[in-house]
Amino acid sequence: MTRLFVLIVLVCGLMAPALLAQPLVRVYPTTETMIEGGAVDLLVLNAGKQSFALEIPKNYGTQVRLETSSVLFTSLSNISLITVQVTTNFPGTLPLSDDLQAIVAAKFPGASILQPFPCVTGCGPGRGFDLVRPAADGLTVRLRDAYLSLPSGSVEFTFTCNGADFDRQRLGFTRLLNSFRLYSENVTNSP
Repeated sequence: MTRLFVLIVLVCGLMAPALLAQPLVRVYPTTETMIEGGAVDLLVLNAGKQSFALEIPKNYGTQVRLETSSVLFTSLSNISLITVQVTTNFPGTLPLSDDLQAIVAAKFPGASILQPFPCVTGCGPGRGFDLVRPAADGLTVRLRDAYLSLPSGSVEFTFTCNGADFDRQRLGFTRLLNSFRLYSENVTNSP
């Protein structure tokens, strides 16, 4: 019994820094009726005192990763991936453009930044970067990495797709960005 207790304390001690770096995020699926008629499937991300909603992209599967406070959306055709991650980084304001660009360049080694772009969300403006990275057999991978600062941290949105399908697939990413907003309703669904 004592060895088990020591092991539990040791594991908790090793995990504590990782748990402190990421906010505890709970994710709830819900449906919202639209004024125009019909309904839309949403995910509600509860991060501390605030909740955010985003539209689940059409033709994408959803996977929640609580250990990294992230949600992965994988296209049913497996040609694109969207990751939404809530962090405690950059509370209140994003780094200066050149500093954020350096962070993005370090995050995606071997990729070239093509251009910065304004990130428009229902929670306000952010900043993003288009990137390209060479892949096997002469193919390319296109990436969009966008950041939105919140009072308690930030949200990072990353879109990854093969270069040939980028123009067709990026519309789902743009819709997801536009749908991201504060969610004011009381959520009663269980996780």
